Amino acid sequence: MKKFLLIPLLIFSLNCLSQETPSSLLENLCEYKTDGLGKSKGLKIKIKFPCNWKQADGDRPHVVKKFSYDLGDGSSLNQNIVINQFPYTPSNAEINDMLSSQGLKELVGKSGTFISGRKIKIDGIDCGEVKTQMVRETTVGTIYLYSIIYYLVYKDKLIVLTCGAGADNDSRAKEVFENYNIIFKSFANSLVILSKWE
Repeated sequence: MKKFLLIPLLIFSLNCLSQETPSSLLENLCEYKTDGLGKSKGLKIKIKFPCNWKQADGDRPHVVKKFSYDLGDGSSLNQNIVINQFPYTPSNAEINDMLSSQGLKELVGKSGTFISGRKIKIDGIDCGEVKTQMVRETTVGTIYLYSIIYYLVYKDKLIVLTCGAGADNDSRAKEVFENYNIIFKSFANSLVILSKWE
């Protein structure tokens, strides 16, 4: 009888041990680099992401690369790299205005509900960090999204790193977003602008 009780316990234990955790995703990282061609608009950068995440080319004009991970319960994680080009190189005053609390709210605009924003540094460059919440109606139903977006200006380029968690209900999306925040911060902090050294 004891043998029969041990088998389900062993299977349960193995399932628990095999589940990915935020910290385990950071144990095996891969590197993605742009070569300056195409959507990267002459800019060379590199960034690290969990190796077991799916990669895809961006399907929109400014989306350079997309990374995603399905948690298997209807919720998912995603990270995108977007590079836009200004018609000129913004001045320090213009960048400071853009990265101010009001400027960050305007950057978010109508694409989501502004939760918070602050100025930080990534790769030695001033950067805006914004948290947002969004509800998106799709053909498969309502998706709730929580995102953290990083805005960096380098010369005449605006680099936007969008990291988010989505689920079919608001509380689950918020929970996943908070639990996997370490992944998003790691993604942003790993950014290196290679063009600075050429």
